[in-house]
Amino acid sequence: MPSPKPTPKPAPRPTLSQPSAGFRVALVLLKIVAIVWGFVATLVSLMAAVGALTENGYARALIALAVTVIVPLGIADRLLPEGETKGGASVVSDVLAIFLLGVSLAFTGAAKFTGSLYVKEGDRLAASGYKTLAQVAYLLGGVKPAFPEPVPAPAPAADAATDAGADAEAAADAGAATDAAAVTPAATDAGVAVDASAPVDAGATGKADKTPAELFRDLSPSVVTIFVKKGEAQGGGTGFLIDEAGVVVTNHHVIDGAGSARLKFENGATYADIQVLVDNREADLALLAIEIKKPLEGGTPPSAKVLDLGDSDKIVVGERAIAIGNPLGLEHTLTDGLVSARRLHEGRQWIQISVPISPGNSGGPLFNMRGEVIGINTAQFGGAFAGAQNLNLAVPVNELKRLVKSSYPGRRKLGDPSASSSQW
Repeated sequence: MPSPKPTPKPAPRPTLSQPSAGFRVALVLLKIVAIVWGFVATLVSLMAAVGALTENGYARALIALAVTVIVPLGIADRLLPEGETKGGASVVSDVLAIFLLGVSLAFTGAAKFTGSLYVKEGDRLAASGYKTLAQVAYLLGGVKPAFPEPVPAPAPAADAATDAGADAEAAADAGAATDAAAVTPAATDAGVAVDASAPVDAGATGKADKTPAELFRDLSPSVVTIFVKKGEAQGGGTGFLIDEAGVVVTNHHVIDGAGSARLKFENGATYADIQVLVDNREADLALLAIEIKKPLEGGTPPSAKVLDLGDSDKIVVGERAIAIGNPLGLEHTLTDGLVSARRLHEGRQWIQISVPISPGNSGGPLFNMRGEVIGINTAQFGGAFAGAQNLNLAVPVNELKRLVKSSYPGRRKLGDPSASSSQW
């Protein structure tokens, strides 16, 4: 009988090589980062979503925390086989990483709908003192956060009477000297006699406060009325002179999309040949250039001085302020009020003021009582039809200072195509 053929041996199965120790460490670190960042991002995202229903901080935090923790742990529990404990920690960590990253990416991916929720949540967190979480909310909402710098407390005034051992006669002499100084006139820069007891700037300028009438007389020639045409629609705003060569400041939204524009000074000098030096949507500011010595129709150039830019970091809540602008087309209108707050709104710094402003005031200067520009009047809080009274916003002047350069290589003629639109 023929011998049976040997049965061929099956080919050996390929074995999967185990990942290296370095790869496993990198995977664990990546998972930890995903869980930590995903937890924070998911928590803030859910707080922003709940914030659309309630402003209560405890409700937002507790609901968001419950969903962030309980839901992924519940999913992991379902995935674990009954009675099986081996590898359970790995399953839980995998579910946490995937769930937390997935939720946060889903929210940020729908930024068109969730962006405003993130910004509002950032405002709420910042107002409650949670600046780190607020920064996360602004980051997820695509907004660059700008928190106001703390204002140093003013140094206490020297008072001879505070020393219990002060000589009574010396105190009386000091009081008499104070009374005498209170009625002694002092000359200001403009040569106008004022009460020497008026508050004086402690800075290097040494300027004394002036009355609204004095400020209007001195400053209104440097404020311009802006007429713009956007397609078939016409509108306007305000601007002010910051350079002898003819650089004028206004809001971005005043000139946004304008096909043509005219600038008019208080003396009637009008300009139509306008160049855009800076057009910054984020700060809602624009710098325009005109040939100030060549107004239209051979008119007389304005006798306008360059306005002084103050320091918006040094403003004090409660100090008086004035605005000169063109509300509803009423040219060169003076209004006054107070600095109400240094406000963080929608991730940006603002000066909140009780100085009345209306459509047409946009882009105009906000002055302190020494005649320094401290802000650029921009918007009514909540919009023109929100029903709020004297809750208005101005861009801090230090934002403008960052845009002022020695040269502007990107200058263009006003009316050239520009991709922009304003939120105000």
